[in-house]
Amino acid sequence: MGQERGTVGPVVGRILATNRTYVEATRDAARPASGRPALGLAVVSCMDARLTRLLPDALGLEDGDAAIVQAAGATIINPYGEVMRSLLVAIGELGVREVLVVGHTDCGTCGMRAEHLLEALAQADSDAQALAEVETDRELMGRLAGFERLEGEVADSVRAIREHPLVPRTVRVTGCTIDVATGELVLVED
Repeated sequence: MGQERGTVGPVVGRILATNRTYVEATRDAARPASGRPALGLAVVSCMDARLTRLLPDALGLEDGDAAIVQAAGATIINPYGEVMRSLLVAIGELGVREVLVVGHTDCGTCGMRAEHLLEALAQADSDAQALAEVETDRELMGRLAGFERLEGEVADSVRAIREHPLVPRTVRVTGCTIDVATGELVLVED
């Protein structure tokens, strides 16, 4: 069996060392004074590692401009799950008045089958009993599955936000796709 979950791995160890150097070098740097997004914007995007710099650069966002919520596929599965909770906090507590949902080309969640994900987790040494329990639960299997069409998934997430009973009607919600090769944004029609 691999390392225990609670231990610091080599990548996090390197990050911690780099952080000490960063803190010393930027001790007097100006940073946003508040956690409130200066543009009143929240962005829901995928967790894909290619978006780490591409997304803020392509959107022209600086530190402090927007609240960014990331989830696999930029998908809203549960109306009171983590993504919606984050958006509700951003709207209610941080003054967000616009939400942009951004799906991306070449998304690994597009076409993903729950069975494939469970096989990969089994290969990664996940608990066999827990995997078996998930396999027999249709609702959980549905939550683990991907989507078939990028634009459709973005539109579904936009609709889920717009129709949420706690999201004020004054909040504007827009959907886009971003090309991971070029950074080009394309509006998604409802």
